[in-house]
Amino acid sequence: MISRKQAKILAFPYTNYDALICDGAVRSGKTSIMMWAFVQWATENFSGQRFGICGKTVDSCVKNIVVPFTSMSLTKERYIIRWRRSDKILEVRRGAVTNYFEVFGGKDEGSAALIQGLTLAGALLDEVALMPRSFVEQAVARCSVRGSKLWFNCNPEGPEHWFYKEWIEKAESRGALRLHFTMGDNPGLPPEIRQRYERLYTGVFYRRFVLGEWAAAQGLVYD
Repeated sequence: MISRKQAKILAFPYTNYDALICDGAVRSGKTSIMMWAFVQWATENFSGQRFGICGKTVDSCVKNIVVPFTSMSLTKERYIIRWRRSDKILEVRRGAVTNYFEVFGGKDEGSAALIQGLTLAGALLDEVALMPRSFVEQAVARCSVRGSKLWFNCNPEGPEHWFYKEWIEKAESRGALRLHFTMGDNPGLPPEIRQRYERLYTGVFYRRFVLGEWAAAQGLVYD
């Protein structure tokens, strides 16, 4: 069972949008369904192409995206998967179609050099709000294959965050579909777990983690 919001992720490849932005609460069912849709779209539209899967670090990307995806029973039924650990490349084959999903970490300003010079048919950036702008912009620039699309997801930060200002507020002009998620958009999250999260957090963390708002930390001042 999937929610209406998750169904819109699956429908995104069949729209005229160039990018998908999924932001909102933690545990709201964004990441797993997005990875599934990303690979399905790549398989239906390309063969022999390279794609980027980007996270804050390579390890976090492997743990949060690659391992859950390869562990899904539907993945095992539909695709032949080969995880090339040393190269950090996920090779996905179905019939005569084979594509390559390379994992990158965008932890600091120097990370942009890791992806520079590549040619990609698409990129999925997980927790994009935690990555430096230089890395994100470099990943966007690498997607130059005809028909390429960008896939972003994140939990919210402050309302002055560059990604909120440059991508979410300008989604329409950038040709991006923005889907805002709450915990209620994840049918797999038991009600008691949702209530636990609602009890755990207060203030700005409640607004960000539970409500999925890009809220400022009132009263805190940083350099």
